[in-house]
Amino acid sequence: MTHDERGHTVAGSKGFTLIELLVVIAIIAILMGILFPVLNKAKNQGQSIACQGNLKNFAFAVNMYAQDNDDRFCHPGSCYFSQLNTYPGETGDRWKRWCNGDMYLRDHPEYASVFFGYLAEARALICPTFFRLAKSTRFHSDFADESDGVTNYMPWYNYSMNAYLGQKSEQWGVLKTLNVKNASQTFTFADEGCLIKPGYFRQGLNDTALYPVHPTTDAPSWIENAGGSKWNVKPGPASEGGSGEFCDVIAGFHNAPSGDPIGGKGNAVFLDGHVAAHLTEESFALAWPY
Repeated sequence: MTHDERGHTVAGSKGFTLIELLVVIAIIAILMGILFPVLNKAKNQGQSIACQGNLKNFAFAVNMYAQDNDDRFCHPGSCYFSQLNTYPGETGDRWKRWCNGDMYLRDHPEYASVFFGYLAEARALICPTFFRLAKSTRFHSDFADESDGVTNYMPWYNYSMNAYLGQKSEQWGVLKTLNVKNASQTFTFADEGCLIKPGYFRQGLNDTALYPVHPTTDAPSWIENAGGSKWNVKPGPASEGGSGEFCDVIAGFHNAPSGDPIGGKGNAVFLDGHVAAHLTEESFALAWPY
């Protein structure tokens, strides 16, 4: 007890002991350990929902373009840009347009394709999860999709078009929407990431077309070797049940497990208009339009 200047007794103050402080700190640490994964999961889910909203606009664009162009798809190689060749004054090469701020079509409509005009209502051309990853990591692979040499580094798109739509050869591809066998199982645009996995898929984001199995490869033979079902065509070595190394895949960065940034799912919008998240191993089956 202590006394004031008049001699009255007053209650004394007592500070925290070291043990009490340690207990409080331990409780806070436990609560953070519980809350952080929950908050992180909620953040990832929110970003995935925003991504799906972005892709919904692509469904409208594909439909409107087809209505105005004899039921045709646009060409996947030029769904954003009016040409594949490098534009005069373009810094870097065309493989790096996805992160070249000087090629951002909102600011440079002179480079835009006819199809891009149908994306006027699209809120964003890039998944917020991918944007966060691309801003914090510079990607490198065995292909020319790294950002080196880009002076105005600004990731602004990562939604790539199904490369089997809008072009056709003797073995693969369809030109018109009515030629697609199952509209609910064929995506038109999907998340594509920049990370690679040797032996499984070798190319990151480098253009606007998503090729699971490149046209120079006889895709029907892959299906035949997989027992006649496109659903059995999966990336990876034969020793693990895979069909071989893919070129491009649907990204796996949504809700990816810790330490495996490609082990989650990627969003895709389908010809019937619905949007859903899928694994990278489903890339070929969901791209093949037959």
